Amino acid sequence: MSGDIFGTGNFLNLYQRMPNIVTMNTVKQGVPRLKIPEAIMEGHCETYNADATTIEGQFIPLKYPTPGYSPVKMYYKYGGSHIGTMVDTNRYANMYRSDGLEFVVNQSIWFEGEAQFADVILPACTNFERWDISEFANCGGYIHHSFTQVNHRVAVLQHKCIEPLGESKSDIEIFLELSKRLGLGSVFSEGSTELEWCKRLFDGTDLPYKISWKKFLKKGYYVIPPLPEERRDPVSFRWYAEGRPKDTPEPFPAPSDYTEAYRMGLQPQSGKLEFESSSLKRYDPNDPERPPIMKYVPAWEGPHATELFAKYPLQLVSPHPKFTFHTQSDGKDSIINDIKDHRVLINGHYYWIIRINPQDATARGIRENDLVKAFNDRGAVICAAQLTERIPPGIVHSYESSAVYKPVGEPGRSPDLGGCVNLLTPSRMMIKKSHGMAANSCLIEITKWSDEERFS
Repeated sequence: MSGDIFGTGNFLNLYQRMPNIVTMNTVKQGVPRLKIPEAIMEGHCETYNADATTIEGQFIPLKYPTPGYSPVKMYYKYGGSHIGTMVDTNRYANMYRSDGLEFVVNQSIWFEGEAQFADVILPACTNFERWDISEFANCGGYIHHSFTQVNHRVAVLQHKCIEPLGESKSDIEIFLELSKRLGLGSVFSEGSTELEWCKRLFDGTDLPYKISWKKFLKKGYYVIPPLPEERRDPVSFRWYAEGRPKDTPEPFPAPSDYTEAYRMGLQPQSGKLEFESSSLKRYDPNDPERPPIMKYVPAWEGPHATELFAKYPLQLVSPHPKFTFHTQSDGKDSIINDIKDHRVLINGHYYWIIRINPQDATARGIRENDLVKAFNDRGAVICAAQLTERIPPGIVHSYESSAVYKPVGEPGRSPDLGGCVNLLTPSRMMIKKSHGMAANSCLIEITKWSDEERFS
């Protein structure tokens, strides 16, 4: 619910219909989240920005510190779990404990992951304790016109079931209290409460033509009917195939990115589908990591890495989790823990699962539900072994995004009992001239682990 020009989708979608204060962040210094540890501990980092408004946005270097700006001394962590979801994440644990970071605030519901590193915790309430309005299964500002997993668009009013427990507050209330202390309370709230903001957003849509606010407030949702046939969007790319101006509703490319006339041709400089990228050819045609014509490039950690492969002969594959959304729903004494393919209860602790082929398990004396240590030079994670023929020999599989970080000893330098397998993944970028993690494959070794070792 913001008029932020650059940071939210609301400015693009509702600026004509929902008057509010248009805001922007004048600070130009930024630190990419995959390089936060380097920025704090080494005092500098460099990567490439991601500006989706133009095809040239991928080639803009981003350096920290930016000339004229102060180095980061305070870290305000709001949502997310870098230790569970980023790469080589012992770096984050060591960052929190370094002298380069003077003060840490964590705004959290649960005391998990990185909350335990904070100097001050601002307790946020759950979604059962606050008002909100949204559209079900909509990616919001990430993907324009994205409506996934459902056959109908559904507008939803999230009812506040109870008052926030303890000293917790909703995120908007926490930000309002901070704004008041900075003398910016009225600028932030624009005089509206949390529920009034929901009403303002409701009034900015077409919902009032279909259902009254009173009925929507009582019912809690509205199923948006499909458009009649004559008003539905044309089939994507039909306009391009027939040589017509673009008539599909997505806002990109922006007018300046069309090579020919506005709405004629595709976003590449040629205006056509390209097998050889004209932008990459012009920018750096000899880049071995991102050539203009797509080709197979071997992964940097695999059987061909002879010396490393001799030390760590198992390839770890770590995709997104099946039973949670990143760290959401994991830990927190959730019923998700009772799913046997998610975590296994052993000696009073729910262990993350790692899947291994029976041949590899037999060679290491590992049986079903044995505790094992998965490790490489970057870290070690304690998991419960699950033997399966679905994993080929030489490969192990474990989902990323454990919400629990529970080091046996010194944080950042000891095995983790929580299951943060991203402690093991490399921190290098997919390519040097881009900001993208290379998280899904790395080399490790696995050995049996005795639960008594955690106490030794």
